[in-house]
Amino acid sequence: MSGPVMSSDDFWQSTTERQTLALENEGTVRWLHFGLGFGIASVCVALMVVLAPFTPVTNSVEQVSDCSDNPSSFPSDGELSTVNQSGIRDGDCLHDLEFASWNVKRFGPSGAENETRVAEMAGKISNYDIVAVQEIKDIQQTAPYILQDGIDEISEYGMVLSNRTGAFCENKSSSQISEQYAFYYDVKTIKSLDSGNHYPNNDCEFTREPFAASFVSVEFNHTFVLITLHLDPDDVLNETDALVNVFEWAKFQYPGEDDFILLGDLNADCSYARSSELDQLAIRNGDYQWIIPDGTNTNTAESSSCAYDRIIIGDGGSDEYLGSFSTDCEVEASDHCIISARFSAHESSAVSN
Repeated sequence: MSGPVMSSDDFWQSTTERQTLALENEGTVRWLHFGLGFGIASVCVALMVVLAPFTPVTNSVEQVSDCSDNPSSFPSDGELSTVNQSGIRDGDCLHDLEFASWNVKRFGPSGAENETRVAEMAGKISNYDIVAVQEIKDIQQTAPYILQDGIDEISEYGMVLSNRTGAFCENKSSSQISEQYAFYYDVKTIKSLDSGNHYPNNDCEFTREPFAASFVSVEFNHTFVLITLHLDPDDVLNETDALVNVFEWAKFQYPGEDDFILLGDLNADCSYARSSELDQLAIRNGDYQWIIPDGTNTNTAESSSCAYDRIIIGDGGSDEYLGSFSTDCEVEASDHCIISARFSAHESSAVSN
């Protein structure tokens, strides 16, 4: 039988006490091992939870676009059931584009030097995917670039700029009527396909010849042609009647395209052109679609109820038009409201229920 032994602190311990302490120490070690193991396991689980979203996943389908930054005007039950030629997949959100038009009221050198005015114009234009601008009046042609620089301080926008119009027909030409058109477009959503084309105006149908340019939705391949112009208020009915010829010219200029949208200051209402007079014209009949109804106020004067500014969809209509339009008359830089309409960013042939 073993006798007592000396402990490390110089006290005598019996064999029973030593065995008891050994058991206690062994239990303590076991608990330490268990606690350490549990702690390591907990850390591993926590790391798996945190790192799970970053784990690479092999998937042949690209990530679906986030709709939160560009909500769709399509109803929720309009989701696509198959992958189609434009790459739209089941569950993708359907994006829209807002096309706008604005007569900026004799925007020239003095207006371009007015930082407050340029800042307001830039802020307004940056609210839309593309804006057709009329009444840029600068012989040196620097004002439209100054405006583009102002827009770029907010977001990157491209510009398609016309030549100065209104000098082609001598019997209508004067320094007062000459002006430029511009399309300002958000490069994140729209890409320009050309530098634009001027209507030939060989028969002097217009005081200021119309200007057309071709564009495409960046992500979803909807191609379209926009035509802009500023009709002479003294010759509205004749120039409005000639718009049919402009659409026919645009079809020839852009073969294969099916979306032609004309938008600008047509002065086509009230004392310049009564509804009954407009209704006699070919452009108001057939399949041409006038988006801004007669009597809609497009002038900043509170007493006005004249739809001077208009959007017209070409013969045959547009399957991409989403059926809504807007006016923004809260502007200081011009006496014209901004008019706009929404179109699908997806080519119609790619959208099916």
